[in-house]
Order: sequence, then C-alpha cells, then structure tokens
Amino acid sequence: MSNKQAKEKLIKLYGAECFIEKLHLRKDTEPRKYTSKGQYKRMKQLTYHHIREKSNGGQATAENGALLSAENHEWFNKQSKEAQKQMNELFQKHKQSVECKVEFVDELDTRFSIASAIIVPTELEKKYNRAREKKAWKKQVEEER
Repeated sequence: MSNKQAKEKLIKLYGAECFIEKLHLRKDTEPRKYTSKGQYKRMKQLTYHHIREKSNGGQATAENGALLSAENHEWFNKQSKEAQKQMNELFQKHKQSVECKVEFVDELDTRFSIASAIIVPTELEKKYNRAREKKAWKKQVEEER
C-alpha cells in the first residue's frame, strides 16, 4: 500500500484532521503566521506519518499510520526520540478509542415517528433586482409626462 492510499484509508476511518491538533499535543507560545493563503494551505495539508519508521521496517498501513498536517509533521520530526515515542503511543491509543464498528442488520426498527413543522414567514423579502427597479422608475417617468 502506498502512503497516499494509507492516508486516504485513515481519513475514511478517523476524519480529515491532524492527530496532533486533535489530541492538543502542540502548545505554541506564539500563534503561527503565514505569508499567504497558499502557504497556509500547504502547511495544513495532511500527510501520512509512519508510527514505526519506514527505515525500521514500518509498512504504509492504516494500523501503522497517523494523519499529521505538514507543519505538525515537520515539528514532530524535530522532537526528541522519547517525545516522538510518547506521541506515537498516544496516536495508537487514540485510534483504538475512536475505531467504529459497522453492524449490518436484516431489519430496521421503524417504531418511531417524525414530526415536522413548517415555518412560513409572514412577509417574504424580495431580493433586490436592479432591472425591476429601473422598469418601475421608467414607468413612473412615463406616467408623469
């Protein structure tokens, strides 16, 4: 499986959100600043993080991965090996606590009713229409002649 495929699988399972931000692991003293919208978009883009490093035989799988934004992935790699190990353990615990199980049933319990209420405004606001205003103004000018 490629990193991209593993990342897409993680997004399906856990949502498109950075694990570091979701678990509030990064405490910055100053807010991060971006020079442009393009830079902001690149830094917030999700990347695939190997929990067991690829160089140590870690595969690109959902079980061995975490979703990190580009800036948080860069920050993660600058941390000490002990801090990285602790964060990787937190990623694994988070994935285990969030895992959802889909259960298929033959019959659906339909013993419920749905009540609805339609609220109709007393006076509908008309959208401003320049052409309509111009037509009314011309009509008024014609009548005054």
